[in-house]
Amino acid sequence: MRIFAIGDLHLEGGTGKRMDMFGENWVGHDSKIFEAWERIGREDDLLLLLGDLTWAMRFEQALPDLERVGRMKGLKLMLKGNHDYWWKTVGKMQRALHPSIKLIQGSSIIVDRVAIAGTRGWLCPSDEYFREQDEPLYRREVGRLGLALQSLEKLGGEYDALIVAMHYPPMSDKHEPSGFTELIDEFRADACVFGHVHGEAIKHTFTGMRNATMYYLASADAIDFSPARIDMNFIRRKE
Repeated sequence: MRIFAIGDLHLEGGTGKRMDMFGENWVGHDSKIFEAWERIGREDDLLLLLGDLTWAMRFEQALPDLERVGRMKGLKLMLKGNHDYWWKTVGKMQRALHPSIKLIQGSSIIVDRVAIAGTRGWLCPSDEYFREQDEPLYRREVGRLGLALQSLEKLGGEYDALIVAMHYPPMSDKHEPSGFTELIDEFRADACVFGHVHGEAIKHTFTGMRNATMYYLASADAIDFSPARIDMNFIRRKE
């Protein structure tokens, strides 16, 4: 099984909202993403979708975009992003979605002996834009990641690698530790993959090895609108 990731598809969702206002690289971005996956994807691949899937405001409005994702090759694991206002309870959505789409929101799943624990995340306390009102949201998301990882504690024999998937980066723009990175270190995650970051901020976002974990930024414009492959050489469970 190959593993790929991409976040921030920002599909139109019937709203008429276009992304090319953010730069020429966003012109026709949805076609770039789907054509890239049609070219490189296989039916036995795993694709992590890291939030901000569509601009739709209601679940019913999001369904055409979700159906389009359902037709993509492989198994898709989907996270909630900060712009996914259409998101409803996991149970309700799961019943309506294509069977190749699974939701991970403060939860975990094991696929072909790879464990994936996921949550949306939030701004970290040392971030330039963090405000007092962000504190409870940050703490709630740290708690959700903790629960997702704890759900794997008794299943160590069932997986060989652990990936933490988030929408927000797990550390601030200053690259300082957070409650997220503490959990990532505690549970010895092999990789952490996230999106959310765009434009000039891509240059200032931490990627690469930190302690025992490889950090990947996979927002759509950071990876040229083509799902990024997660190198399995970096995500073998440490002895």
